[in-house]
Amino acid sequence: MISYKNLLAAALLLPLTLHAAPRRHVLVMSIDGMGAQYLTQADKYGLKIPTLRQFKREGVYADGVIGVLPTMTYPSHTTMMTGVTPAEHGVYANQKFDPLGTLHGEAITEADTIKVKTLWQAAHDAGYTTASVGFPVTTDATGIDWLMPANGIFEGRSEDGAAAAKADPNRHYDHPAGLRETLAPDVAEMHASDLEQTRVAWTIAILRHYKPNLMTTHLGDLDHAEHTTGPFSQESLAALEYLDGRIALLIAEEKKIDPDAVIVIVSDHGFEPVEKTFNPGVLLTEAGLLQPAAAGAPGDWKASFWNTGGTAAIVLKDPTDKAVLTTVDALLQKAAANPEYGIASVLRKADIEKTGGFPTASFVIEMKLSFKIGNGRKGAVVTDTPHTGTHGYLPQRPELYASFLMMGPGVVKGKDVGLIDMRQVATTLADLLGVKLSSGAKAKAVAYAK
Repeated sequence: MISYKNLLAAALLLPLTLHAAPRRHVLVMSIDGMGAQYLTQADKYGLKIPTLRQFKREGVYADGVIGVLPTMTYPSHTTMMTGVTPAEHGVYANQKFDPLGTLHGEAITEADTIKVKTLWQAAHDAGYTTASVGFPVTTDATGIDWLMPANGIFEGRSEDGAAAAKADPNRHYDHPAGLRETLAPDVAEMHASDLEQTRVAWTIAILRHYKPNLMTTHLGDLDHAEHTTGPFSQESLAALEYLDGRIALLIAEEKKIDPDAVIVIVSDHGFEPVEKTFNPGVLLTEAGLLQPAAAGAPGDWKASFWNTGGTAAIVLKDPTDKAVLTTVDALLQKAAANPEYGIASVLRKADIEKTGGFPTASFVIEMKLSFKIGNGRKGAVVTDTPHTGTHGYLPQRPELYASFLMMGPGVVKGKDVGLIDMRQVATTLADLLGVKLSSGAKAKAVAYAK
């Protein structure tokens, strides 16, 4: 028989046991568009990035992260938070498929688009507190205790040129509802004047007030500079140097909470310089396969395109229509044979399935260096867009490799882990936290431990 005295002793010991094993703190920062070459060739470009350089001396780093198809922000971030490909997690692009051009680039923002368990959900289920600022596809996400989503309605500016859906005046996009108002004094105190500064301020304020075990934040100014002026331009280099200072601020705040916190820096893709834009919609329109919506006419389509920067998915309204499939195949092969169009390759269904991207596409067009996809449905097939940049190409190009860095107690110092798969980001973070993702997340965690 168990005595009262023994029960009392056990009860007194319980809180001491819990206190002796505190929950780990992890800060994950995503630097949008920070291709691996910014780090592997930092000396070549004379980059003043002391914080990022510190990771190579004192932590684990990859020579590059081979991403997903398409190498776009939203599918890539979702892979890093789930450990599976876009075909499995359900986020195929940054923007919704819009065959007739009526959505004007509306972004995919709703978390229920994701079909598998996220890292936030896994951590929350395991008892961790979680927070996120500016991560794509997190609107109304479950498993995030303090949430400021990447959403053009909520933030006042869209990501990667994606348009925001119409605002619902009765809807709260932050969580808990009113979190933005709660953090407003902190944002004002830090004199945040644009979206990037506001995201940094929100992250610092959440760290100070709530001390989440898992904090994720997404910063996009480098990506915006690269789209406008190209990768490794003076503007892009300056943007990364500025971000290096913001990264240092966020690390300092995290270390105030837990000096033993682990810091992880990731990115979603690299970049290619662009000089010309190819508009597949013009060819589809001229072939009678696409009738764009116009004033007074709803439009119609048999085949249309899904623009993802350096690639485009060609989607058939009826994928079983063999006549249309044959017509589109012939059209694309003819276009690929024209050097002025800049097409590097055309993938058919069997090849697309091997990539883990675009499960609804019958074809995927990839562009050559210096070409990108445009949204034109009428007019010129090719237009000039000099001194700009984009991504979205097949992930095997070294210029598209993303970045991975990790530093903290228990993490080996100065270890180069070579090239890794983007799915390993999620499984490594899950291993670090001791949590389980969905059964499809099978990529081996990076060997980070001492």
